[in-house]
Amino acid sequence: MLEHFFDEFLNSLKRSLFLSMGAPDEHHLDWNVLAATLLSKLLISALLIGLFWLLGRGLSIVLNSVARRFNSNPILINMLNNTIQFFWILASIITVLSQFGVSESSLQAVSRAAIVSLLFYIIWTLFTKLTMRFLDRFYIDDSLKQLLRNIISVLLVILGIAAIMAQFGFNIISIMAGLGIVGIAVSFAAQSTLSNFIAGITILIERPFQIGDWVRINKFEGQITQILLRTTQIRNRDNLLIIIPNSTVANAEVTNLTAHEKMRFESFCRVALHEDIERARMVILDRLNQEDEYLKSPAPSVDVHEFAESGIVVIVRYWLMPYQMERLPRIQEKLLEQIKEALRDAQIEVPFPHMKLLSEQPK
Repeated sequence: MLEHFFDEFLNSLKRSLFLSMGAPDEHHLDWNVLAATLLSKLLISALLIGLFWLLGRGLSIVLNSVARRFNSNPILINMLNNTIQFFWILASIITVLSQFGVSESSLQAVSRAAIVSLLFYIIWTLFTKLTMRFLDRFYIDDSLKQLLRNIISVLLVILGIAAIMAQFGFNIISIMAGLGIVGIAVSFAAQSTLSNFIAGITILIERPFQIGDWVRINKFEGQITQILLRTTQIRNRDNLLIIIPNSTVANAEVTNLTAHEKMRFESFCRVALHEDIERARMVILDRLNQEDEYLKSPAPSVDVHEFAESGIVVIVRYWLMPYQMERLPRIQEKLLEQIKEALRDAQIEVPFPHMKLLSEQPK
């Protein structure tokens, strides 16, 4: 009984394979008939495909010749070449399907679906090109332009798939309703991701900083290396990569240290209470003017900050360029060394906290 079952199964499988290869149903299971039928269909298909290819190739050659002669728009010429190639592929597919017994209604559905996909391709090409040219006039960030391009592409792909499925008899309203329900469920499940995504779009539109700027975000300070849709990446002076969610960046106090061409910084030092302040000022300024690290315009300044217990606190203000931000700690350390050397050479006392004890002699 088991052997009979397997024999019936193998015969059914052979029959299905025999019929799927295009052999007529009235023939018995004869592989010679199958080979002859299959070979003839393949030969006819190859001849028709070759004919379609020659026709498409000829049209492309004529089109390119006309384009070179009249200096036509390359975008339009490329679109027309793609359209010619598309019709060649479509004709080849319909030829093969018709040779292997696909019904006329199915062939018509395939043709309509292919034409719909071609229309959406043309709409996508024209719309994206026109949108990019429009955005170029307003100097929109490249990341934002790419985002808009991707959104347009996704929307057109979804609409194109829905229109293609409609050609095969699917209920588009039910499909779109299902996609809407799935979208709502995904939005609830990925609230943090969506908040970071929206914050990333806001950052790209408002542009509080750009790649290469040196910023301070909450307790983090570093150079912007990437602005993504979900995160912002900065590299600090220790060469460590810090990844901050865009929702945090959008709600944080952001200081762009290199937003302008020049930045002013401050350092503090002390001189003794009995020293001449004007003389100390001139000594410090002379030393700063000898160094190339500090800008000459605007010029550095030295002013009294406060009178402390152990001396006069002097504030030194100086200007730097944006490219010096990465070496700012070293520049400030070197500045204090230079001030100390200049005051020592000028014999100006640098005070330090000390205590003097006075004792009375017994009478």
